[in-house]
Amino acid sequence: MNLLNLYFTPFATMLVLIAIYVSEPDPRPKYISLGILVASLVVNHWFSRNTYRFVGWASRLKVIQIWLTFLWSVLLAYLLIPYWAPMWLLLTMPPVTAALYQGRWQTLAAGMVCGLSVLGMYYLRQLSVGMPLGAEHWGQAFCQAAFIPTLSLFVHALAQTALRMRDMTR
Repeated sequence: MNLLNLYFTPFATMLVLIAIYVSEPDPRPKYISLGILVASLVVNHWFSRNTYRFVGWASRLKVIQIWLTFLWSVLLAYLLIPYWAPMWLLLTMPPVTAALYQGRWQTLAAGMVCGLSVLGMYYLRQLSVGMPLGAEHWGQAFCQAAFIPTLSLFVHALAQTALRMRDMTR
């Protein structure tokens, strides 16, 4: 989890803070988003400090962290995507985490759940404003949704290649 915390946590924090600062969302989504961000940082810090303390539970704690990351990401993206379109990038984090610690099928499942969540967010947002999205917007949404499992499977393949290379040098 250290590599993920080193790169993805600062990226996610930056993404949320820039979205709030630049796009100036309404007060309610702004403060809810800040609360979710702080909660996710505290919980993520606890997991990174304690995952290996509970050796027998380490693999289960990693799975829990993947799905907690999904929960934080989908909530933040849903709240802020009307104000800042790149928020969908938060949903790349859970399947990339799965790619490093889970098998290929679990990685694909996490990627598909996150990709479908992007489509679901766009659908719910179009309903909430009462204005259907056009073909161009849906095309972009499908490309974003397809990117997520593709990226996670790519990272999984890289991780597996690194493990094979490490094992060959022993």
